[in-house]
Amino acid sequence: MKKQIAKKIPYLALAGFICAVGIGSPQISLAKQGNAAPKVVNQQSQKTLQKIEIGQKIRVPELKLKENTYALDYKISDVTGDSVKDQVILVGTKEKINGKLDAYASNLSVIVQDGKTKKYVKYDWLSKGTDGKLYGELGREPNLIIGDYTGNKVNDIIVTAPQGGNGGYVDHLILTWEGNKLKDVLAKGVVADNQELYANSQANFSLKLPVSWKGYYKANQYAGASANKIMPSAKHVVQFDYKGKNGKDSEMLLMISVFSKNDWSRLSSEQQGPPVGSVITEANGMVYVYTTPQSNPFDPQSKDGKLFDQLYRDLNIKSSFKLLK
Repeated sequence: MKKQIAKKIPYLALAGFICAVGIGSPQISLAKQGNAAPKVVNQQSQKTLQKIEIGQKIRVPELKLKENTYALDYKISDVTGDSVKDQVILVGTKEKINGKLDAYASNLSVIVQDGKTKKYVKYDWLSKGTDGKLYGELGREPNLIIGDYTGNKVNDIIVTAPQGGNGGYVDHLILTWEGNKLKDVLAKGVVADNQELYANSQANFSLKLPVSWKGYYKANQYAGASANKIMPSAKHVVQFDYKGKNGKDSEMLLMISVFSKNDWSRLSSEQQGPPVGSVITEANGMVYVYTTPQSNPFDPQSKDGKLFDQLYRDLNIKSSFKLLK
């Protein structure tokens, strides 16, 4: 599938444009892919929120969604801050290619049904193309992550939209609930010092990167056998590489590896020579470890050498790292 727009900045949550709609007396109908008849569920007749099945067509008549709109991911969590769980649905349109649904979804939107009022709010994730026009964001198997990223004790919504291709970059959108609407966190300047947020739902962590890193790094993700090749016994590896002033030089700035607790204990006991890295935290049977270069790979007096040192000093891994829910 050809992309409509060209992305220039990987791992940066692009500023979205809001389309929030509150509707009363909602109904939602779900139709399985294929020719199954739609199943209509009146949300207000349910004491608990109706579970949405990922991969089903979704129709909320009041929101006037396109016919080929599908539920791409789904969470139940309080994102409005009223202690009542809400429905959070990531939706997008899909086309059929050779009789099968494309792996890419276009026109990504987030729908929240308020658990208390049962009203819907929709946020359309739009980004500007190289022609200056606005297009609906697209992604390959995008997903939702719920967590308090603004530090206000209320869960926020993050959408990851992998773009695929040789670059392998991921677009992010972070939404917070404010004034009965969904608002883009980074567009509002909520993240301190305009930090960029890297999030990895598979490895289950996020990292706030200093503003000085913008344009000077590339994050490479590895999992399973690929991760094991980079760091033996690791389940996940994310390597943040420095991109030189000339755009050609590439050297590791930071690597985060995720091990099972048993594997990490074994590695630690068998380790000879310099340690693999330092433990950031342990959770759910996994150990998160960071590794940094032992020395500056560039001439310290060169432009790249000075910038490399600056980026290294600007990052506080302990305060920037956060586990996802």
